[in-house]
Amino acid sequence: MNNFADLIQDSPTLNTARHAIRYFANHATSPDLIRFYIYIALGLLATLIVQRMVVRLVRMVMRQSPPEVVERIAGALRMPAGLLTFSYFFIIGFDAITAMPHELWMHVHSNLYPILNGLLVLICSFRIVDIIAQVLRKRWEGESTNLDERWADLIGRVGKLIVTVGAGLFIIQKIDPSFNIVPLLTGISFVGAAVALASQSTIANAIGSMEIMIDRLFKEGDRISFGEYDGFVIRMGLRSITLAALTGEKINLPNKDLVDKQIRNYTRGKLHRTSIVVGVLYDNDRAHLEKALALMESVVRANPRVDGCETSLRQFANSSVDLQVIFWADYKTSTEYNSLMSTIQLALKESFDQAKLEFAFPTRTVYLKKELECQPPK
Repeated sequence: MNNFADLIQDSPTLNTARHAIRYFANHATSPDLIRFYIYIALGLLATLIVQRMVVRLVRMVMRQSPPEVVERIAGALRMPAGLLTFSYFFIIGFDAITAMPHELWMHVHSNLYPILNGLLVLICSFRIVDIIAQVLRKRWEGESTNLDERWADLIGRVGKLIVTVGAGLFIIQKIDPSFNIVPLLTGISFVGAAVALASQSTIANAIGSMEIMIDRLFKEGDRISFGEYDGFVIRMGLRSITLAALTGEKINLPNKDLVDKQIRNYTRGKLHRTSIVVGVLYDNDRAHLEKALALMESVVRANPRVDGCETSLRQFANSSVDLQVIFWADYKTSTEYNSLMSTIQLALKESFDQAKLEFAFPTRTVYLKKELECQPPK
């Protein structure tokens, strides 16, 4: 620790900074200082002007975008634009000090200016990453999910981490020119490869969550089905989703297992698509079938949870004529779903009994043919 502190104290950058401060305090002439302060004042004025111009330019270019997004981006760009402008005038003012020894002037340009530029790049990159994260959040806001927010946060954090590491290595190398970055990058590469090999499943699940988010397959609260699963999405994560099945249990499913499935989404807004199929006897004529369809529609529409329905003759099955009612209903849990289905089906049974419409059940008709015994020819 002491060796590292001594290394920092003896670095060319800090030595140059100390010599520059001593020169300003003891040897700078009045004309040089006046020129320097004039440029600093001009830099402050130019900073305010540039910041206002940036805000107006962003508002003009993005006038068709939501005002909240425009103000976020304009606010994020104010500080980087101001810092870049002020640093430019600061450097011009420093170079205007004509009486400075040439050797000190060269050391300032080779040791201090790169550090200053590195810090400016770090700050500007941080703000750019913030802008990207904010734009992504606003773009996904219309169908925002917790997964969108997690990905926006992750992109922002990873971007800031990369910028910080890169700027940190650059600044360290400028402070200590003997610092060799190659072994460090090699070690980081080996560690990254080892982590990637050990976390293949996690990485695959993260990629799966990105595909789900990009394709907008579903969001939290939707009712989906695929394979043997049917239920409500109650949590979407970077590694997996949690499904509350219609049968009551909670199921944790890895994201990588979802992206290759044929997923059905039954949700539209706050309503979920639901269907009931009723089989009636083939003995019913068209009038009775139309009566049955009308009964099904009236029973379903009478339920307060239902918002719209349609009925149709679905198919001619082996033992029945299948009638179907499709409706949109408001339910959020398996308990509410099962209660709704039970209520509607009981009401359908009661209505069909009163109308003397019988439900079909599996039947088989067997025809027996008696063959005459063969008679010998006369």
